[in-house]
Amino acid sequence: MGFLKNLFGKPKNEDWEKQIELENWNDIVYTRRDLDMDDPVQRREYIGSCLQQMEEAAKELDALEFEYNDVTSHLRDMEEINALPPENRREIEDCARKILESRELQDKFDKRSSRMTDEEFERMDRLKDDAQGGAAKLLEAESFQKKIRNDLKRLDSEHEAYIFREDDLDTTIENCKKLIITVGIVLVMMIVFLFVLQIAVGLNVVYGYMALILLAAIAITVLYVQWTNAQVEIKTVKKSISRLIMLQNQVKVRYVNNTNLLDYLRMKYRVMNAAELTDLYNRYLKERKEREKIEDARKLLDSNQKDLIYMLRHYRVRDPEIWIHQAEALLSHNEEVEIRHSLNARRQSLRKRMEYNRDIVAGNAKNEVEDMAKQYPQYAQEILDMVSKYEDKG
Repeated sequence: MGFLKNLFGKPKNEDWEKQIELENWNDIVYTRRDLDMDDPVQRREYIGSCLQQMEEAAKELDALEFEYNDVTSHLRDMEEINALPPENRREIEDCARKILESRELQDKFDKRSSRMTDEEFERMDRLKDDAQGGAAKLLEAESFQKKIRNDLKRLDSEHEAYIFREDDLDTTIENCKKLIITVGIVLVMMIVFLFVLQIAVGLNVVYGYMALILLAAIAITVLYVQWTNAQVEIKTVKKSISRLIMLQNQVKVRYVNNTNLLDYLRMKYRVMNAAELTDLYNRYLKERKEREKIEDARKLLDSNQKDLIYMLRHYRVRDPEIWIHQAEALLSHNEEVEIRHSLNARRQSLRKRMEYNRDIVAGNAKNEVEDMAKQYPQYAQEILDMVSKYEDKG
């Protein structure tokens, strides 16, 4: 090859870039020009490089022959299949058609927009027996929560109303007390005033005393009645407030317990409300049906693939497994032709590469070593020894 020429001798009077452009890299070039064959180091390196090329070419040739036989075997398999009787070919085509249908179903499943993630599906699959009951519990707890909230709001409103009424009654009682005291003071002042008029002026104020006492009695009576009524009512209001507080406490206990139940159910099912859990469960049911279908399709695909392999092996096809990956070619003539063309192209390329490596193993490199042994008989034994080591190693 070109690198050997570069290794053992470089042109002195030619431009290096021009040499690269003109050189044919596919040619194997052996030259001892500018080599001192009497130098043992250069001699052994050159012989070793030839033997190494033969060794590498032999390994490559083995691999190419294996690949060539495989491609040839595949072409023979196609001929065996095409030579089958019509009824046997129909069996194979039916099996191939089933394989393609199963794959098509799988492709649709893989390409569809999934109703739920794998994590959601696995979680719902674990909770499938309890999901409907859980949704009912959540819905009941949510309804009860709304009812409790309404009850608490109503009780709070009533409590505030009674508190306001209590304050109003306290004000009434306090005002009645003040007015009774005021009426008493005014009565005393008016009696003193009438007494002064009676003594100083000599007026007859008996009727004045009588009218004054009557008015004072009426005012005090009215105020006392209001005070008494307020006292009675305030006791009733306080009892009502006490009863409301007890009711509020009971409802609050229910509220806390129901809130804890809601939090637990939401945490258990990883949802925010009953509607979300119901939607998740419905999507799970649809997803499960689809996954069951695709699982059945996978099982059917596996069964059909085994059937196809069995039939092809029965009909002396050497590599039946490969046909489960190219089932289209069993049904479509165009697909078969395309595969056959590809195999022929590969085989032609392999032949070319095999010839190239055979030239190295049995041709150029071998001839170069033999020629060296003839031209330098004094080193023939050394060359034969190196060849023997190479052959023993191989």
